[in-house]
Amino acid sequence: MLSRFKVASVVPALLLICGRAVVAQTIAVSGNPGLLRINAAIAGSQPTSVSNASTTYTVVTPNPANRTYKVTAQINALMPTGVTLTATLAAPAGGTSVGPVALDMTARDMVTGIPRQTNSTQGITYQLNATAAAGVVPSSTRTVTFTVLQFP
Repeated sequence: MLSRFKVASVVPALLLICGRAVVAQTIAVSGNPGLLRINAAIAGSQPTSVSNASTTYTVVTPNPANRTYKVTAQINALMPTGVTLTATLAAPAGGTSVGPVALDMTARDMVTGIPRQTNSTQGITYQLNATAAAGVVPSSTRTVTFTVLQFP
């Protein structure tokens, strides 16, 4: 069993215009986690998953009253059959991490309830899982896009 994926993070900045004032919430990622490669399995068991927690994200939210924010994530292409890329984002103070999320091409909530006036750097953990049925999967890359939005 050999599955290899390189995860690249892309972070868009989102600007909102409210009346005459420009209000922006931003998110930035510290870098790419590098190659995630599954190359071990115990006989009779599924392949051993691999993880990487070497990257962080920084979220900054503005000051409008009565607003909270969330972070979503999605990948740019589907994973091969039998292979799953999961991400977990730690939450800043006042926010709530939804825990491990299997990523696909749909934006999924990762952290919710981020308060206004937040400027916080938190950890990202990626995990690559595969089933024996996935077989040998050629090396490929997935881009993870994180977005910060008003919530709810």
